[in-house]
Amino acid sequence: MADVNSPRRCGRENGDDADEDRAQIILITGLTLAVLFVAVVLLLNTVIYTENLATRGADAGGAEAIEFRDGVTNDLAGILHREHRNASDGDVFTEFNASAETYARTVADIRARDGVIADVQVKRSTLREGHFVAQNETASGLRNMTAPDGSTANWTVVNDTNRTRNFRLTVNSSSLSGGENGAFAVVADGADEDWSVTLSNDSADAIDVRVRNATVNTTRTFSHEGVENVTIDLTAGTVGGERFPELVWAGGVQSGSDPYDAYDIRYENGDEATGTYDLVVDERDGSAPLDASSRPYVTDAIYSVEVELRHRTPGLTYGDVVRLAPGERDA
Repeated sequence: MADVNSPRRCGRENGDDADEDRAQIILITGLTLAVLFVAVVLLLNTVIYTENLATRGADAGGAEAIEFRDGVTNDLAGILHREHRNASDGDVFTEFNASAETYARTVADIRARDGVIADVQVKRSTLREGHFVAQNETASGLRNMTAPDGSTANWTVVNDTNRTRNFRLTVNSSSLSGGENGAFAVVADGADEDWSVTLSNDSADAIDVRVRNATVNTTRTFSHEGVENVTIDLTAGTVGGERFPELVWAGGVQSGSDPYDAYDIRYENGDEATGTYDLVVDERDGSAPLDASSRPYVTDAIYSVEVELRHRTPGLTYGDVVRLAPGERDA
């Protein structure tokens, strides 16, 4: 009968115990590593989620501030144009400042309801004076593009200007010449170069627009079926709202060493078109046959002015100074 206390039996039992201990250690280590991995994953997810929230909040606040800036700029541009239209017998500078202050109070009150501090201030010291030139529709209908005397077809609208903005011309297409020869044209006449756009109507429901200077000579036809009056935005480069890349106001006239060389704005064959127009220039020498009582007429205007903006929320403070000169060619 074997002895249970023999050395061989004891050795086997001690070895089994050691194997069991090692297995338990491996199992515990594996479980510990698994818990650590899960904890690390949870921690990383928390960090990523927190970072996404923080980034998203900043973007939202920044987008709101940019929307505020763009909205104020567009609104004040509209107010400026309205005051030019209404100030033929008044002071456009005083009227615009008063309207801008009223607008600023309204914006501040509306934004305050959402916990935003908003401030809009026109910097009067930055105001650049100019002149508003316009021809409106008369009681009897559209007027032709001749001088105020009603008969001079080739005439100078503005002498010696440096900058022009918001030059919009609306013409009755059926009143235009049937071909380019002798058709109505707008000319920017510089000291060395000139630029022109000619408007004609060679087919029904279409208008032909020819742009010409020292390096450009191109004609494009724009359809306007069902619409008789067509607006040509000379400084924005559009015809009936459609982009015309070659229509670049005064292209080549101010391309020398001084980008603001003076030029004249002339109309040729003004008896070959009827319609309305308005534009703002920074300078004029006064020799053109226009005054506040003539038709077309000219009044004092604001060519440009800077506006200071502040938009403050609990998470973001934003400030900017924008130059208000709506309708500039390169704006």
